[in-house]
Amino acid sequence: MGPATQQLRLFVPRLATECGLHVSVRTLRRLARALGYAWKRCRRSLKARRDEEAFSRMQARLRRLHRAEARGHVALVYVDECRFSRHAPVPYAWQRRGVPAVPLPAERGAGGQSVLGFWQPGAAGQPLTAYTLAGAWNAEAFAAAVDAFVTERVPGPTVLVLDNASLHRATRVQQRRAAWAEKGLSLCFLPAYSPELNKIELLWHRCKHYWLTPADYGCEQTLQQRVAYVLANVGSEYTVTFG
Repeated sequence: MGPATQQLRLFVPRLATECGLHVSVRTLRRLARALGYAWKRCRRSLKARRDEEAFSRMQARLRRLHRAEARGHVALVYVDECRFSRHAPVPYAWQRRGVPAVPLPAERGAGGQSVLGFWQPGAAGQPLTAYTLAGAWNAEAFAAAVDAFVTERVPGPTVLVLDNASLHRATRVQQRRAAWAEKGLSLCFLPAYSPELNKIELLWHRCKHYWLTPADYGCEQTLQQRVAYVLANVGSEYTVTFG
């Protein structure tokens, strides 16, 4: 049996033909559990499509940058966009048996907000700078946000870690890189299909699945207020611990 077998009934005729064994699907399920198998959800992953050598080189580079950051030589800031809307994620939660599951809104379309975050998890207090738009981020807005971040938050050498989204690679952004470099800011682009290297992805996951509650999705106003509160208190009330 393979690592992700779905239909045990397909083994019934094979066992009869090849081994002379006549067993039921129920028996096969019992045997599968005895052998350590469980019926559980599979995972989607793009890992197979990435360049493992590039991934390993970037891991090593980030480790070096974090060591330099610990010595006070550079600030390492992870950057990404995240959408918060009333089309809520469906997290697991402890709920009473026999009671209907807590309902969450599933509203698509208008509303919500897009947050662009600049997060420094390796610094004391894990400072987060967040810029919010009602609509989607584009290259012009992204470049303007980086301009603001450089002015407000870059006192010395700083590296922004980014994925390869089109707005991060756009001409408008490339045109600003020389000016940002003069102020001590450089961009570090992650290899394709490597979201786990961008630590701010973990922050967004914590926000959506742990720090926001079902009650926060009651209406657009409560959601906006709660998102603003959580983002303002990252590093104090809300922190991420790395192993």
